[in-house]
Formats: sequence, structure tokens, C-alpha cells
Amino acid sequence: MSNTRATSSLLTPDFDFFRRMYIHCGRTLNRFIQTMKTLSHNPGASIAEVSQDAAEAKAISRLLQNPEINEENVMDAYRVETLRQMEQTGESVFLCVQDTTEIKFGSREKTPGLGAYNREQTKGLLVHSSLVLTPSGLPMGLLHQKIWARNLKLKAERKVSRPYEEKENYKWTETAQASAQGLPSDMRLIHVGDREADFFEFLSTLQADNQSYVIRSMQNRITEAEGRMWDDVCKQPVAGEIVVSIPRDTRRGVPTRETTLAIRFLTDTVQVPAHLKQKRAGYSPLTCTIIHAVETTPLEGQAPIEWFLFTNLPITTMDEASEKVAWYVQRWKIERFHYILKSGCEIEKMQARDGDRLKKLILFYSIIAAQLLHLTYLARQQPDAPCTQIMNDEEWKVLHRIAYKTSKLPPNPPTLHESVMALAKLGGFLGRKGDGDPGAKVLWRGIRAFQTVFESYRYLL
Repeated sequence: MSNTRATSSLLTPDFDFFRRMYIHCGRTLNRFIQTMKTLSHNPGASIAEVSQDAAEAKAISRLLQNPEINEENVMDAYRVETLRQMEQTGESVFLCVQDTTEIKFGSREKTPGLGAYNREQTKGLLVHSSLVLTPSGLPMGLLHQKIWARNLKLKAERKVSRPYEEKENYKWTETAQASAQGLPSDMRLIHVGDREADFFEFLSTLQADNQSYVIRSMQNRITEAEGRMWDDVCKQPVAGEIVVSIPRDTRRGVPTRETTLAIRFLTDTVQVPAHLKQKRAGYSPLTCTIIHAVETTPLEGQAPIEWFLFTNLPITTMDEASEKVAWYVQRWKIERFHYILKSGCEIEKMQARDGDRLKKLILFYSIIAAQLLHLTYLARQQPDAPCTQIMNDEEWKVLHRIAYKTSKLPPNPPTLHESVMALAKLGGFLGRKGDGDPGAKVLWRGIRAFQTVFESYRYLL
């Protein structure tokens, strides 16, 4: 094999797209890119563990204190790369999934810049992200991320007494607008959210901004005809059935399964909520479609899945309604992103002693987690594609030899599925009948093991 350095890949990214950042000091930018490489080689390890020596650990520590590297310019550069990846798919419609996760650091009374949680002594930060997916569910990256410390005194104030822009749930509108900013004219975002996103101000703002949404309803809203949306749609005849794949529920020990949902839908106009009328906030009634999806094949002893989904997209046929339900199912990908961030990158174990440094590390690892999420689902959606989509020639040859303990190479590069299975094998995946596809955690372990071997191999050339 050649002694020349292998080109960048998903397994050994060079993060050169960050050179778009507006940083005057070239040495600072170079250190940042090298730091991203170092962190990506061993997510979950401490900075001291992942660094080659004490000098690198000290350099990373200095970088976290450098004001030239901030959340805004890092996210801006990464967003440009995400848009580039989106354009390469040839798709025109993308799902923009938002969600919030809590990052808890325990009782760190001496760590400035952290917030608290209700009735708990736990300190931490909140992270609200927008993950962009293709309609088929392939994660492409993040378009926006907001990280902040909750102010319990401000949260305790009566919510109705403050303008919407000053409330914590304004994060939904802020993120939706930031995600859509600068989007190419031939692309369109469908904003997808769970029940937390079902509040009138957010839906109204999306409508005013000419943005589309599919949001799980939490409230049985009143219509202009004084009816209730949930009640009215349940009176409609079943338009048809759709089979969907439900992700595994680790808390209840329920594996991934397919189930059938009966679909009903109804278009109507909902009233402005009474509290907004009292404030005379200037909102108008919203015309939207509600989709009722209820499980016809529930698990024994468990209540059937039942969703009420709001959308401002036109729906006149069963196919159009089914499409929106299928889009909502993809919302679970952001929970997998949070799982990788917490369980894979183990960000809640980070020991930085300042809230601002912790925010930077969360963003750095969020980018790494998004790349791993993309790799996990790319192999599932394009299993027969050549593995050269994610690794270069030198990498797949080394991977094949160490995974299968052989010196012989196949005449052609393996498929994407074969290479991901080889990586998962390094991470402890047994691949038994019924095991299914390897998950993100075992794949992350395999990548970490491979990177360690690959770096050692290069030193021996």
C-alpha cells in the first residue's frame, strides 16, 4: 500500500469545510480542525484521554477559552456543509425535525454558566436542535442548534404575562427561522415536531413565514364552528391504512416492529386561543388539516398507538395523508441523535469547569454525533452501494483484513452494508439471526476500534 496520506472520509474526516469560518488567525483555525479530528477519533473519552500528550490537552483547553472559536461561527460553517450535502442528494423537500434535550452535569455548584432544573439540585444546560432529513429519513446534519442555561426565576413568572419572544418556547420559532434562512430557492423544509411544538404562536408564525409543518397535536382545539378538532376527525370514515415501522422502545424493552395504522383526516379552521384573544396579540384563525392515525394491531396488553397530527399542507387523498404520517415517524431520528450525543459521546461526563466551554464542547460533539447518525442510516438505505462512499481504498482494505483476520482482499470494494457490518463486528456486534441491523452505539465502538488500529497501522508503513 502507498505511504501517502489517505484522503478524508466519513471514518477519518478532515473537517476542512470549517476553513469557511471567518477567523483571522490561521493557527487558531488549524488547532480547531485538529481538535475536531482528535475528538472524533474517540468520542466519549475525556480530553486528557483522547489527546496524544499533555501538550495537546493543554492546546485544546486553550482553544475552548479562545473567543475566536464561538458557537455562532462554528455552526455557520457546519450549516454551509450541511446545505452542500443536502444539494448533493438531488432532493427538493427535506424534513426539519426539532427537539430539546437536557444535558445534566450533576451538582456542580462551582461551575459558572450552568442552569438548574425544577425541584432538583442538578445543574446543566438545555440543547434544542434542528436535524434535517431526506423524506425517506436519511439524516443530513444540523441546520441550527441553541444551547442555554435555564433561569428558574424567569421561568417561574406567569407565562401569559410575557411576550412570546421572551418565553422559552420561542426556541421553536427561532430555530425554524434560522433553519430556513438562506435555503436555496429550489429547496423546501417541512418542520416536524412532537406535542411540545403544538402551541398556537409557533404554528401561526410558520404560516406567516410561508413555512410548512407536521406537528403532533397536544390540544383538542376549538374550531370556528365551535366543534373540537379531535372529536370531529374521529367521526370521519377511515380513509385507508398504512404500515409503519415503530422504533424500539428501550425503556419498555419493546423491539422495533411494524404495525398498521388506520387513517382519517379533516380540514377545518381553528380559533385563536382565548388567552391570546385577551392579550389582543393580533393572531388570526388557522386553517389546517388534522390527521388521525390509530393502531389496528396493538401489542397485547398495551394501548394502541394514537396520533393526532396538524399540518398546513393540502391533503385531499389517502396517499397525501399517509405521506405526512410517514414523515412524522421519521421524527424519532432526532431521539437517536440525542442518544448518540449522550451515550456515545458521553457529554454529560465532560469536566470543563465553565458553562461557555461546555457549550462549545456540546456543539463540537453534536457535529460528530450527526455524522455517525448519517453513517448508520446510510448503510440501511443504500446497502448495495460501494463502501467507497464512506471510506477510501486504504481504509477499506485495512478494515477487511482486521475484521476478517485475512491477508486476502476481494477483487472489488465491499458494499456499504458489508463494510458497516465489519465495523460493527469490531464493536462487538455478533450479527446473529434476528439481531437486525447494528445500532449507532455498536457502530460507534467499531469505528473507534478501527481508528485506533488504522492510526497504528500507518505508523508501521
